[in-house]
Amino acid sequence: MKVYNGENKQERRKKRYITPIVYALAEITLAWLIISIAMIDFNIYRWNIWGKLILSISTIYSIYKMILIYKRQKNYKRD
Repeated sequence: MKVYNGENKQERRKKRYITPIVYALAEITLAWLIISIAMIDFNIYRWNIWGKLILSISTIYSIYKMILIYKRQKNYKRD
């Protein structure tokens, strides 16, 4: 949907549901890979407490960012 507001034409975007989830999963996977390389083990159960704590904090942060993105999106009515 395009909106004309004087000089510029702006396009209103529809709500995105899948894209923020994909980005959050990609961030969590990247954090897991980086911590796995640092721990020299890809099995989470064999990590020490610090690796698990860092992974859980990064997971919570990614989910928090995803929730903020969903709250920021608006519902636009189609003309």
